[in-house]
Amino acid sequence: MVEKHPELILSQARRGFDLWAIGFVFTRMATLTLMFLAVGFGLARTENQGLDLEMGNFNTLLIRMTVLLLVCLTQSWLLWKFIRFQLRRWREFRHEQAVRKKAAPKQPLRTLKRDSLGHHENGVLKAENGASPRTKKLKSP
Repeated sequence: MVEKHPELILSQARRGFDLWAIGFVFTRMATLTLMFLAVGFGLARTENQGLDLEMGNFNTLLIRMTVLLLVCLTQSWLLWKFIRFQLRRWREFRHEQAVRKKAAPKQPLRTLKRDSLGHHENGVLKAENGASPRTKKLKSP
């Protein structure tokens, strides 16, 4: 049996959760759109638009608008809860990444390529045999 690395499993789970989140938002938008089209336009075009309790007809303007309002409020509440959850999740992930970055061991700095003429000690260029390099001649005025 092949073992998977925990990072790979978390990556796949995060990808699946992100796909679910996108699907959730599109489902909410589709529900609002279809409800508006069906109740707002579809029922408004029917011939029987009166309240008839015996026939079970509740197709009045007041009831249609109440149903639309309730559906919009429900979908808005669901989206609000979802957005707050996603923002909290995003902040926790960013904080976790920052902690990991700070806790990661620092890589040693690359050593600089040394001159072929000598090496540096305490900021001063030294010759190969340890002697100081020739001093420059000062130009006279």
